[in-house]
Amino acid sequence: MLRLLLALSCAAALNAAPGTVYVPLRDVFQAGQQFFVGDLEVGTPGQPMSAIVAIDGLTCLNSVRCSDPYCTSHRQYDASASSTYQEDGTPFDLPGGLNISGVLSKDSVSLGGATVSDVLFGEATSVWNQWSTDAPNDGVLGLGFSPAAPSILDALAEQGVIADRLAGIWLGRDGVGGELTLGGINEQRYTSPLTWTPIVDNMVSAESVTVGQVSVCAADCRVGATSVSPYFFLTMQMAKTINDALGGTDIGQPGVAALDCATLDALPPLELVIAGRSLQMSPRQYTVVIPLTGGESLCLSGFVGLSEVPPADITVGTLFMQQFYAAYDMDNMQVGFTDSA
Repeated sequence: MLRLLLALSCAAALNAAPGTVYVPLRDVFQAGQQFFVGDLEVGTPGQPMSAIVAIDGLTCLNSVRCSDPYCTSHRQYDASASSTYQEDGTPFDLPGGLNISGVLSKDSVSLGGATVSDVLFGEATSVWNQWSTDAPNDGVLGLGFSPAAPSILDALAEQGVIADRLAGIWLGRDGVGGELTLGGINEQRYTSPLTWTPIVDNMVSAESVTVGQVSVCAADCRVGATSVSPYFFLTMQMAKTINDALGGTDIGQPGVAALDCATLDALPPLELVIAGRSLQMSPRQYTVVIPLTGGESLCLSGFVGLSEVPPADITVGTLFMQQFYAAYDMDNMQVGFTDSA
């Protein structure tokens, strides 16, 4: 009888219905940046690594073959120590100024209590971002929200761990951390129905984006989201226009402005209108507050200018995502937003 029960238990486990994988995220504020970091293990036996979540792109982890300062100051994946490693060898070079390059490899990945084999990821052999050395993560978990980028979602779906290539991102406020769900969304993390809209080239169309009386764009607006930085990235000129209107002051870093912490509440709100839905944020919600010694604080405007941003584009970061839950449906190439719990 005992053998029969064990056999039935094993059969049930092997034929378990696909579910949702829940990955806790830690809220880490370091070097003036906010990071939401999750834990995973790579290889057999598992090598512990930490990663921030990238909505698009490839999963990328530090390699022992990398001697750059960022790599050597973080944990590094060692392919020779894993019995499940498979060589691919295809070179990769991450776009968008990330300055990360290396070769593709395959190995098992465990996260949120689930393990999948033969996951294609990038072994970073060169990382030469100056800011990366201070980052708390050992790599990037790419959701691959692009038809050309294989991802952890693909592996989970192909191996029957999840039924749908669907991801939900909830980023908590006040240091409580966050949550990444793979294969489903967590309805307890939002307070109103999701508004869905198509996504093309990792961007969605917006009817308008305004900060008080300043129109960021009124036609052909495109909005993207990133969970690897808190800021709103715009063109240099638009960031200057907004920050001048907010009374921002130059701090000697191009595209960045400081705000008066004492008058934040008097500043206008930010509003994005996407798929007919108004998404609003208060000035305290779009400001990065950095504690200083002696009880003082530095208030940085969340609106940052970058030279490579197209005129009608804006990328929203974790400041936005802490206020609004985001769901990414890769099977139907759409994204949903709603008020975060």
